[in-house]
Amino acid sequence: MQMRLYLTILGSLLVGLESFQVPQPIVNVTGNDPWIWVSLPEDDRIRSVFFYTQYGEDKCPSYDYKIDADRGHPWAIREYLGNNTLRISAIIETNLNETVTESFNIRSLGESKTVVKPLKKYLPVSRKTSECEELRRSTKYCLLTISHHKGQPFNCSGRLIFSDAFSDNENPLKNWNHVVQSQLLQPYYEGVAFVNQKANSYVENNMLHLRVTPTNYGSKNPFYLPNCTYTSIDANQRCGEMKYRLPGRKFMPPFNSAKLKSSDTFKYCRIDIKAKMPIGDLLFPGLSLTSIDHDAIRIAIVRGNNKLSDFASNEIGGTKLFAGVILNDNAGGRLYEVEEFASSDDHYGKNFHTYTVIWKEERIIFKVDGRSFAQISNKTIVQALSQTERHIELFLTVGGEYNFPDSRIPSENKSYRNFETGLSAKIKEAVKRAPNWEQNVMIIESIKVYSTDEYEE
Repeated sequence: MQMRLYLTILGSLLVGLESFQVPQPIVNVTGNDPWIWVSLPEDDRIRSVFFYTQYGEDKCPSYDYKIDADRGHPWAIREYLGNNTLRISAIIETNLNETVTESFNIRSLGESKTVVKPLKKYLPVSRKTSECEELRRSTKYCLLTISHHKGQPFNCSGRLIFSDAFSDNENPLKNWNHVVQSQLLQPYYEGVAFVNQKANSYVENNMLHLRVTPTNYGSKNPFYLPNCTYTSIDANQRCGEMKYRLPGRKFMPPFNSAKLKSSDTFKYCRIDIKAKMPIGDLLFPGLSLTSIDHDAIRIAIVRGNNKLSDFASNEIGGTKLFAGVILNDNAGGRLYEVEEFASSDDHYGKNFHTYTVIWKEERIIFKVDGRSFAQISNKTIVQALSQTERHIELFLTVGGEYNFPDSRIPSENKSYRNFETGLSAKIKEAVKRAPNWEQNVMIIESIKVYSTDEYEE
């Protein structure tokens, strides 16, 4: 009876629309293991997949019904191949209520090699239900992962290993630590001090808010951060001093803001961050993976300006989404921004978007709302970023050499140079002359971290 029910479902699904094209499955063979993984590439248009598989003519068919799109590999099954041939039909239901199907032959070539060919027509064979009562049920698969979490390797790919939805409770930032220091000095040249104050970092309506606010440092209110986290020899310049001194005026940031660093660390993973970006000239939000060496994988680069062009007259304002990295060198850090980008009709701060990075051994893939828009595959860069586990960093800042570099943005589009003296006053004046900030806050709704593998796209 159960077999007849599934054949009925399968027959009804085979009548579908053809606007969505079923991609060719990916086959993963490991050593001499006769069992293989068969998966469809990730696609945010897919709602569910029904796999119908037959091994040989005289074997009972098996089936898997996948509906969990929150897993790293929701559309994957494990099947026995050996030295034989598999026939697989993938019946896909899309988010537009289309139902499409495609069938494939997967044949073993020996030595961990296979060949996949589409079939023009494949209907399941009919067998007596009494012969096939022991149908294989869907199980949670375990694709080997490359991920590490808090210093330990993780077991399976596609598993949720960290999540934060920032609920309104007594300790909403329990998974995070504040970074407290001035950003005015090299190599940053940013017009903020990161502080641990509720005006700059707070949870409201179950969402994290990072906000930029003006400062009033002066003789009656010396720049001093009592809980400063910076400990090197120039700490008095980055942390301030309790007593006001004239030479210290140049180290007074014109704005306060916040930076949070996750308590947990990760290596090789997929991170999804749902966020709403700030809007306003010289505002810069940060969604990054950073190490103790302060290099960084920048998950999303969205400048706050509504309009901003570089020396080549390319638009790099808030309707353009970039990604990139900061690499360490003797000068304090080198910026590498990926040339590929995503475009939007509206500023990315107008709505919430999900920003994704898939950090793997061979490359780093960047996505927005489930769509890939850039990747880094340069071996030197990827290997340099793969030496250690990383924290997630969330911050909002103003200006900066990494964010608005002098080498990229002409003076007519940014009224000061990052390396000039009196930087604090010049950033303050540039913001004053610009249109009022439309949205001086970055809002983060949720963060999810998944284990991954070298086959996730």
